[in-house]
Amino acid sequence: MRREDVAGRVADLATAEPYERALPTLRGYAAALLDIGYPRDELCRDFERARGELEGRGAAEEAEDTVLDVMDFLTGFSSSFMKL
Repeated sequence: MRREDVAGRVADLATAEPYERALPTLRGYAAALLDIGYPRDELCRDFERARGELEGRGAAEEAEDTVLDVMDFLTGFSSSFMKL
């Protein structure tokens, strides 16, 4: 899977639904990538690229919040049951 594809998909998922539904969807996408062996550090970079893409699209702030929250789950800056 190419990084551009992952970053674009993250941005798409973050804007497809309201925050309360986008968050579990995006977390599930990240978990699935990790489950198939996608490197965690690369996934974090993809999420950072997705933030830039969201800014370029002029997306709502809640879309960026969704991406940031899942980045917190990836880096362990969250409650233990949400960590990835």
